Amino acid sequence: MTIIAIILAFTLCHFVKELGRVRSDRWLRGWVEFGSANFSKLPAWSDAVGLLLILGLPILGLLLLNQLMLNILGSLGAFIVALAMLIYAFGPKDLDTQVAGIVTSQDEEERTKAMEELLGMDIPEDEEQCKAATVEAVFLKALSRWFGIIFWFAVLGIVGAFLYRLLDWLVNEDYALEDGQRSLFLRMQQIMDWPAAQFMTLSLAVATDFDSVFSAWRQYHNKQGHGLFDGDNGFLLTSAREIVLTGHAARDGYADQLDGPLACLKQAMDLVWRILAVWMTMLAILLLVDVIA
Repeated sequence: MTIIAIILAFTLCHFVKELGRVRSDRWLRGWVEFGSANFSKLPAWSDAVGLLLILGLPILGLLLLNQLMLNILGSLGAFIVALAMLIYAFGPKDLDTQVAGIVTSQDEEERTKAMEELLGMDIPEDEEQCKAATVEAVFLKALSRWFGIIFWFAVLGIVGAFLYRLLDWLVNEDYALEDGQRSLFLRMQQIMDWPAAQFMTLSLAVATDFDSVFSAWRQYHNKQGHGLFDGDNGFLLTSAREIVLTGHAARDGYADQLDGPLACLKQAMDLVWRILAVWMTMLAILLLVDVIA
């Protein structure tokens, strides 16, 4: 059911653009504001208590809904909830469509605006910096919009996908949070990002040049001087830049008629699709093993 729900959710999100309208965090913003106004005097509200209430009650509501659908429709009800949760958690925009819109746009002003939206900043004037920024943006967006959701859905089901999306909103959007709460949410997001980013890096190695990716991964950790489980996900970005900017992506079947940052943007998106194919293959194998077992 896991891989079927993921594929179906991807297909629906890609072809039915109106589904993006359901991905609203307005209810979460209201819930955080309500909690801050009514529970702020609770002991450790700015710490663990606030984290548990802000995240725990929505997750409890989801579990109750899942149990209700399971009681009414059986496995079909659970599948419907899982599909709906994936559609809600993916995004907020379809990454492939967003990248394709930039690459194919004939309006320079519109393209620049769309590129800045993807990068989350002004386009760097230096071409090499711009190339690196485009590759990093695609992989970061792929992690937060797709692979983080898929990984935790596969591990924890609907709770994992929902929790990942909640943390992404709480960390990256402007919510009425205490400093302690924001710090805890950030740490939780880093913990949830880490295994997904590691598997993305491994899949990138499998899909392209294993030696180049492994070398970039190892050099990053050696340079940072911290343990394997510390730091950010720079190892993923370093590996992606190594493959795209050194031309390995082009030699691996991704040659394109584009030049400069647009070529890097297209190649990075192509690599993301390849990583996704590796993930789907691994999920299918795991499913087969489970059936045989």
